[in-house]
Amino acid sequence: MAVEPSIVHKRFSLVGMEGKIDFGSDFNPDLKALYQKVIDQLDGMRGLTEPVRMVGYWYYPTLGNFEDIRYFAGVEADTSYVPKGLAALNLPDSLFAVFTEQKRGIIGGPEGAGYKWLNESMRRNQYTYNGAIPGDFEVYRNLTDTAPDCEAEIYIPIEKVKG
Repeated sequence: MAVEPSIVHKRFSLVGMEGKIDFGSDFNPDLKALYQKVIDQLDGMRGLTEPVRMVGYWYYPTLGNFEDIRYFAGVEADTSYVPKGLAALNLPDSLFAVFTEQKRGIIGGPEGAGYKWLNESMRRNQYTYNGAIPGDFEVYRNLTDTAPDCEAEIYIPIEKVKG
């Protein structure tokens, strides 16, 4: 059965922390540590978007270099004030295909159903990948349900095929 996404415009303004990910090992403890560092600094943040939810951005600093994988764990907040030890990430308003994922890796990632949908959409000449945002986002339901088997919305950056 084909998975169909919602198509939405969204701008991400995140305050959080970045880590390098090694897919050759169990990276879940690394993600958990990033989440905890963000949670520990929530009181110092301003303009938190309600409900406060953990957002993870999987990306490649250099598109095409699949050895260098990064993960930015953060929350949507006012990025003009960033607590010490954290960073701001501002991405412009973009078009996204949004899927609900019940378990990490089912929708996102190159083998996931979201990218299979995108490949089919490209064949139909509808949408293509937006390489200006080299990665995808997972938006969790809250701050603490972030384990691999927790539900998340997966945002894949897309753009309409020009034609």
